[in-house]
Amino acid sequence: MVQISERLWLLGLLGDERVLRSPSPMMHEAALKKAHLPGSYLPLVARAEDLSAILAGLRALNFQGLNVTAPLKEAVIPHLTGLSETAKAIGAVNTLVPTAAGYRGDNTDAPGFSRAYLANLGQRKALIYGAGGAARAIIYALRAQEIATTVVARNPQAAAKLAQEFGQTAAPLAELGRLEPFPLVINATSASYEKDLDPAPQIALTPEALVIDINYGRPDNYWAALAALKGAAFQDGLPMLAHQAKLSFQFWVGPTIEPDFATFEAALKLYVQNGLKVLR
Repeated sequence: MVQISERLWLLGLLGDERVLRSPSPMMHEAALKKAHLPGSYLPLVARAEDLSAILAGLRALNFQGLNVTAPLKEAVIPHLTGLSETAKAIGAVNTLVPTAAGYRGDNTDAPGFSRAYLANLGQRKALIYGAGGAARAIIYALRAQEIATTVVARNPQAAAKLAQEFGQTAAPLAELGRLEPFPLVINATSASYEKDLDPAPQIALTPEALVIDINYGRPDNYWAALAALKGAAFQDGLPMLAHQAKLSFQFWVGPTIEPDFATFEAALKLYVQNGLKVLR
């Protein structure tokens, strides 16, 4: 019988071409090395219409774990053998675990967000910018803490639908400037630069506000500038990504190996510090 230390661990990340610039391989290969597990973590470009064939092929190649990122977090669900209760409630997945019949979907974005930020949030009301898979996970995490959320997105129908699903409220982008100041603002989209927002949301902040951008390593960040202008605190998405990666790794390797969070955090910080094709 092959021992776990002798097993070749094949792990991967499914998404669009942005996965080729992702720090996930650096994080997970550092964790494999720390755990003395031989293997590789590969970026895999995929299209939604090819997911069924891709997952069948990866299962045949014995990929023991997969991450899924935008824009496939919801599109992949019909191709899975099942969902965890968390993934089912969120309606989006970012982690796939092999089963006898295929892959099962889970979501570590929500607990990753909670572990990264919720200890410092208190009972604040929140504004979430975005209505995709990441926004779904964050709303799920906030709702568990009884934090009321207002959803705003460039697609008002998507924002209204998401807010309704989770029993929250939505607001039109054009009316943001007329809303009461928010103590917590979270960018749950991939847009960190003002040129990519168009129009840049005009958001009123309370004096003790916290602004979170789930992206990381981005200079000239609109959300950081917004926080600075209002005298608010700012945090990027590095802690969230490191936490969700650690949780995904734990799903794959099992409970007998406890991955060290510092391994993921250090690899991600090194990636950003060296400017290794930081996602834009």
